[in-house]
Amino acid sequence: MTYHEIIITVLLNEDIPMDKSYEILSRFISSAMLGDDSLRELHEQQGYKYYVLCGLYPIEADKVYKKGRMYAFNLRGLDVNFILKMKRQVMALQQGSIKAVAAEIRQQPYRPITEIHTLTPAVATINGKSWTREDGIGVLMERIHANAVKKHRSFYGELPEPAENFIEVIEQTNDKPIRIRYKNTSLLGCKLNLIIKPDEISQKIAYTIMGSGLLEKNSIGLGYCRAK
Repeated sequence: MTYHEIIITVLLNEDIPMDKSYEILSRFISSAMLGDDSLRELHEQQGYKYYVLCGLYPIEADKVYKKGRMYAFNLRGLDVNFILKMKRQVMALQQGSIKAVAAEIRQQPYRPITEIHTLTPAVATINGKSWTREDGIGVLMERIHANAVKKHRSFYGELPEPAENFIEVIEQTNDKPIRIRYKNTSLLGCKLNLIIKPDEISQKIAYTIMGSGLLEKNSIGLGYCRAK
């Protein structure tokens, strides 16, 4: 098991408020995918996309990314062919408020994971609305497990039925729901710390999360994580 990521350096053609950056980065990635037949097919299909991106960094103190400055963001994927094609496509894209000026691919081989921390908010849909603390942390823990198992099986193939949840401990670190503006609506996200069990199945599930994102809306930059 190996996932890859592209560190993409971009120059901004306009100011971008942080709360709009998810939509703008998602539009940038979508535009790049439309330039390749297989990537366009992936973009248009329903179901898991097997990639995730983070927000622009460094973050500005006033939470507005500045026109004329350079920032970076990371794009991860489980499929190396996707990453190779995306590197070429983002560098070829010449339109929009973001222009890529450099792209570097890094390989992230399988390794033991003890903790997962979300760097961008994670979103789960419960009964047609975004999960919040009032729905219960146990419900979220089960949703994370089920979602990650399905992602692993749909990409890698069969996985023995886990005897229990792969998460040992879960902690929500934000006090209030994090509002994410996207198109004509808003999503509510949360920041999480997860302690991962050491058995082989739990480790494979955790690794899938690292390469493709935690929970939902990974293709717009949600559920991007770092591991220890």
